[in-house]
Amino acid sequence: MVDNKSFMKSLQAYEKIRDMILTGAKLPGTRLVISELEAELGIGRGPIREALMRLDRSGLVQNIPYKGAIVATPPTQKEILHIYDLRADLEAKLAVEAIDNLTDADILKLEALIARMEELPRNHYQLDREFHRVICAASKLPHLCNIAQALVQSVESVLNVYRREKDHCIKFNQQHRAILDALKRKNPEEVKAAFEINIKSGLEIIKDTFSKLLNVPFE
Repeated sequence: MVDNKSFMKSLQAYEKIRDMILTGAKLPGTRLVISELEAELGIGRGPIREALMRLDRSGLVQNIPYKGAIVATPPTQKEILHIYDLRADLEAKLAVEAIDNLTDADILKLEALIARMEELPRNHYQLDREFHRVICAASKLPHLCNIAQALVQSVESVLNVYRREKDHCIKFNQQHRAILDALKRKNPEEVKAAFEINIKSGLEIIKDTFSKLLNVPFE
């Protein structure tokens, strides 16, 4: 029970600090002082230390010797483009590997996730990530799944620059349905193409958002 409470406190600290970074309340280069976070969040030092270690692994925070935890600089436009190319290739391959491993329970879970996303909930992004996670796990290639997750985490701050508007969510829902239909048909080429379309469409929204914010082309 004590361990579970400690884990929940650490998770709470992680989510609160992450949200402060992603919303711009903590800008790149800002020092994350444990004593200040303790007062700000009302959470003890132990869970905050664990949360900062986790944020370091996700790339949102850098733990620098003699300086402590600092909010990391987000990836450059060139890095984002390369990350999305890698994501599209890797996640498409993992989805193809998952075709023959998906159970009836997995299919039902994917159907349920799509149904929830079609309600256009506020946590659409989290449901989207869970949809991808279920398929990735079915590939039975955990080390590559970890790499795919790390690629997503490396651009989480970028993913949260834009809000998921209704039309974006509707587009993603249609793409998720296409992915699931292709998986049911056990068609590797369709699965690969559907995954690439889904991931690259996310990149197009980010490129458009950045171009509007910075008033320069995202290239």
